[in-house]
Amino acid sequence: MKAEPFYQRIVKIAARSPYERYALLAEFHTQLVTHYLSAIRTLTAQDAAQIRADDRTIGQIVGHIAEWERFTILAAGEMVAGIEWPQIMNLSGYKEPDGQIHNFASEDDFNAYQVAKHAHWPWESIRDLALHTATALHALFTQPALLSPDTLEQTRKYTWRLPNGLKLTIPVGWYLWMISIEHEAVEHAADLGLDS
Repeated sequence: MKAEPFYQRIVKIAARSPYERYALLAEFHTQLVTHYLSAIRTLTAQDAAQIRADDRTIGQIVGHIAEWERFTILAAGEMVAGIEWPQIMNLSGYKEPDGQIHNFASEDDFNAYQVAKHAHWPWESIRDLALHTATALHALFTQPALLSPDTLEQTRKYTWRLPNGLKLTIPVGWYLWMISIEHEAVEHAADLGLDS
């Protein structure tokens, strides 16, 4: 999706009451994740091996998205448990499947860690991870019995500086949902053929 229409829609959604916001964001997320999942499913190993402008392969970019989604899934569990400021906001508490916990000094450090990790993964493993995390994240955020509007609203406020120069000050639960959608639909849209 093109960036400017995405951010305009996010700003409009953020301005609504929590229950209206929830319904609109769930609908928007469903629309966008459908396109994202379709794009991932159609990529071949040859497509995934293509190197992009930032020297990552498409496979590494997809792995990067999936790992941020894993981190957000961990944060969602914290929010369900009543945590107002999940560890992801401090780039701490990232947990590997084997239970190892990692903390990162910056987003760049997290990204570099994931690039190195996925450098030798076969495309099929990255694809399966991406399909799983995107589907699980969507299910977590769009099932009000898990992350209700009230749960999202009870997290600590965060100011998100949008690329179009606007700022949104919203509870971090909403921010994590919105930025996850942005990651799939906008930030890497050109790499995945989703920028039309």
